[in-house]
Amino acid sequence: MSTRLHVIIFLPIADCGVQIDITSQQLLDELTPSNMSASYLEAITVRRSNYALTSKSSVSDEKLQDIIKHTVKHCPSPFNSQASRVILVTGATHIKLWEAVIAALLPRMPEGEIRTRFAGGYGSVMFFEDQAILDEMIKKQPFVANQFPDWNKNAAGILHATIWTAFSLEGLAATLQHPPLTAEMIAGLDFGFDVPSTWKSTAILPFGDPAAAPKEKTFLPVEDRFKVVKS
Repeated sequence: MSTRLHVIIFLPIADCGVQIDITSQQLLDELTPSNMSASYLEAITVRRSNYALTSKSSVSDEKLQDIIKHTVKHCPSPFNSQASRVILVTGATHIKLWEAVIAALLPRMPEGEIRTRFAGGYGSVMFFEDQAILDEMIKKQPFVANQFPDWNKNAAGILHATIWTAFSLEGLAATLQHPPLTAEMIAGLDFGFDVPSTWKSTAILPFGDPAAAPKEKTFLPVEDRFKVVKS
């Protein structure tokens, strides 16, 4: 039995949301959804970089929080270290975050591009890894001390991609960014609580309802990227 996936896009017209039901069947033609992995494969097919953000979210703050908490809890980490940390920012704090990024990146990156693509969204998911936990894990497992940082980067990437994919399934547009956030920049955001200096920024996911569909994506031949060796 085939499965059809639909992406809901909201375009702001005269302050009103116009709902457009877009079938993503063309993206899924290569899939044969006849097993339990089909829905997961469909989900990662829908996840795309979309820079066309609006300052609105059709997903409630409570739902956003539930998605993030569930993902933080269940995503894997090396030796179950659970070093990942996440902060969800919206409203004025979201704007203040990207103002700090603009100040740090100018003139290397155009200010208008940052404001439109990132600051113009509804909010941002800030990702961190607690270096204190990683240092402690390395002390406990000295025989893998050299490999542990790479393993932890893998875990951070899984967390990034999982939240990004979940947001995409909710109809949100998002991209994953890696601006150079320092401890001083983070302290200046005034979250209302202290962010430990051991929390090292790994990425930021600005998001919002989409103003347009993502650009077409091209692919290299999968045969050049995947090989099979049989005994």
